[in-house]
Amino acid sequence: MSIQQFTSDSRTTINWASGTSTEIFIHPSNGSFADRNFLFRISTATVETEESAFTFFEGITRHLMILKGELELIHEGRYTKHLKPFDQDTFSGEWSTRSKGKVTDFNLMLKAGATGSLTHHRIEAGNGMEFTGKTTYYFLFFATGTAILSNGNTAKPGDLIRIGNGTKVTIQAQERCDLVEIEVMLDQHQAL
Repeated sequence: MSIQQFTSDSRTTINWASGTSTEIFIHPSNGSFADRNFLFRISTATVETEESAFTFFEGITRHLMILKGELELIHEGRYTKHLKPFDQDTFSGEWSTRSKGKVTDFNLMLKAGATGSLTHHRIEAGNGMEFTGKTTYYFLFFATGTAILSNGNTAKPGDLIRIGNGTKVTIQAQERCDLVEIEVMLDQHQAL
């Protein structure tokens, strides 16, 4: 499994109160977002109303990164944060959270026993960047741009690349690429 590529043609999109959510990856693979029986989930979502209330998610930590648009994220009684493209916030799914602004965002949801992070990287056209899998669950999401991977495959916007722990992958940008690096660590008793 040194390099796996997940393209956007086999994904499921669901509607929520203020837009849509598209699941990109869920672990374990037989987990269900609807039943909340997963350890972590990677998705994108749209917010299509000017103001929206976030869904309550018990026991879930959320990492949210903006891909398009700007969002004012209001955590009632805690803090407010203005997010532009590739800015992010980490918060509890149990918080009372609402937002202002129409956006497309990227989400990493983690349940107890899982921790993780999101990091944005930009590669200008004609340039390359090397990534090395740092954990069992290490991914690159192509938010924008097309690139050639060191295994010869082409990655396009919306593709998710899973890189095995210790495996090196070079990304050669054909056009400017915005990548989201996703690292997820599971407690030993959670690792499957």
